[in-house]
Amino acid sequence: MQDDRLIIEEVLQGNKEAYSQIIQKYNKRVRLLIRKMIGQPHLEQDMAQEIFIKVYYHLGDYSKSYEFGAWLYRIATNYCFDELRNRKRSIPVAEAEIELATSHTPELEYLAKEQKVFLQNRMMTLESKYRVVLELRYLQFLSYEEISEELGVPISTVRTRLSRGRAKLKNAITNSGKGGDLYL
Repeated sequence: MQDDRLIIEEVLQGNKEAYSQIIQKYNKRVRLLIRKMIGQPHLEQDMAQEIFIKVYYHLGDYSKSYEFGAWLYRIATNYCFDELRNRKRSIPVAEAEIELATSHTPELEYLAKEQKVFLQNRMMTLESKYRVVLELRYLQFLSYEEISEELGVPISTVRTRLSRGRAKLKNAITNSGKGGDLYL
C-alpha cells in the first residue's frame, strides 16, 4: 500500500476511490477499538462506517505533521466517547418498551401485593427492635447513620440488629412454608 499522506493527497485532489485503501488499511483496527470501548460487536461495522465517513469529510483538516493513523484513532476514540455519553443520557427505546410491557401487568401487581402482605405478616412476628430497624433500612431506605440517629443507638447496634433481624425474618419465612421466592 502507498504511504497514507500520498493517498490523502490523491483523495483531496478528487480521486475518491483512493480512500478505499485507507479503509482497508485501518478498518480492522478501528473495529477493534470500537469493540473494546463500546462492547457491542453487532454495532461495530455501522460505527466504523460512520467514523470513516467523518474522517473522509475532515481530511482537509488533517495536518501532515501528525501521523495519519494517530489522527484517525483520535477521531474514532472521540466518536466512541460521544456514543457512550449519549447512551448514558437516554434509555434505548426497545429496553424502555420491554420494561413498560412487563412491569405493570395485573398478575405481577397482584403477586407483588400478595408478597408484600406476606412479608409484612412475617415481620410482625419479629421483636420490635428488629422489625423497626428492618423497616427503616428496607422500606424507608435510611442509611446506617440515619437509623442510628433516629433510634439513638450506636451504628454497631444497628448493624447487629439488621443482621439478626434478617436471620429471624428468613427463619420466619422458611418456617411458614412459603420460602423460596423472597431473598434476604
